Amino acid sequence: MLFRLATVLGATLVGLSQQVSAATKLVVGHDLWIGYSGVFIAQEKGFFKEAGLDVELKPFSNPGETLPAMAAGKLDIGLTTLQNLVLLNGTSETTAVTIGLIDASNGADAIVAKDSIKSLADLKGKKVGATIGEVNHFLLLVGLEKVGLKETDIVLTNMSADDAGAAFVAGQIDAAVTWEPWVTKAKSAGGHTVFSSVEIPDTIMDCVAVPKASVESKRATYAAFIAAVDKGVAFLRKSPDEAYPLVAKYLGASNDDVKGMLEGDKVYSLSDNRTLFGASGTSAPLYSTLGRIVTFTKGKGLIQRQVEPSSIVNPSIVRASKP
Repeated sequence: MLFRLATVLGATLVGLSQQVSAATKLVVGHDLWIGYSGVFIAQEKGFFKEAGLDVELKPFSNPGETLPAMAAGKLDIGLTTLQNLVLLNGTSETTAVTIGLIDASNGADAIVAKDSIKSLADLKGKKVGATIGEVNHFLLLVGLEKVGLKETDIVLTNMSADDAGAAFVAGQIDAAVTWEPWVTKAKSAGGHTVFSSVEIPDTIMDCVAVPKASVESKRATYAAFIAAVDKGVAFLRKSPDEAYPLVAKYLGASNDDVKGMLEGDKVYSLSDNRTLFGASGTSAPLYSTLGRIVTFTKGKGLIQRQVEPSSIVNPSIVRASKP
């Protein structure tokens, strides 16, 4: 009996060992952004494990840092903005593509300013914190252009969006181009929004970026990752009160803050992705958004060569997913 028990126990342990070793390891880079709520929930609820994935979420201070790390082989997936995807492909020999969209900012990215600065036009001559070449720099340039100002009309201080938010709260700069949770923190410190992503809809999007050469060899793994994130998004929509604490853990924010931040951001489901990628061709919304970003970055001298939107999109995984 003891022999049989030992045999069964040994077989069980071997089976568990095989299950663990069979899990596909993925290192995923991300910044601390409300739009990645579906990813955070998928990790906390075990949806990645259910999909046979051993996911390590590796935080970075801003979305521009994930793609260089991925290009260096330190990450399997980089969660970043479409802006950064264009910048990488337009300034280096690295070729990365998006295989899925995570979210779109709808007010969660903003220019916050002191109360004495009533409008964007009042930024002239003022000290403004932004990250040169990043998505918040893009937001700033678009805003300035709308009121007839140039970058040289302000005193631009290069710093990360998080540092800009902190510097504004500390009273060290007149305005900050930042994102949540710093937009909320800046408002609590007496600031107000003078321009936000609400005014440039469907432009500031975050995506799942991977090396172009890896799509075919890792297709099943990437599809499993996207499907697990979709389960996280479904949980967020169905059980928001249960989801907020899971997201708050990553952002260092309160449940109420998470709820408020999500009001300024649209987290995409897989169904949303199918619409944005389109069923075929390159006339879908994603390609139009990328076209605007490429035109803008090229015009501002932020990229050295033309980037065709179709060259940095691989729609096959989203298009093959079942409704």
